[in-house]
Amino acid sequence: MRTVIKGLIIIIILLAIALPFASNNPDGLEATMEKVGLEEHPVYKAPLDYGETWGQSIAMGLIGIILVFGVSYGLAKLIKEA
Repeated sequence: MRTVIKGLIIIIILLAIALPFASNNPDGLEATMEKVGLEEHPVYKAPLDYGETWGQSIAMGLIGIILVFGVSYGLAKLIKEA
């Protein structure tokens, strides 16, 4: 379990370091859609956003990491017991 916690801490530190370097430019699909004049019509609206500031982005990233880790860890425990 200590190895898992160390891994999570490393991921969180890397997130905090790399986040300011994330590009605000659209990715390839979004850029192509803008060029041809297509609009995006999402099927659903995500309950959380990335945030407008560095602090909000870190908070949303941490929530995402914790949620994905919790679900993955729980599923792994269930599969291991079966």
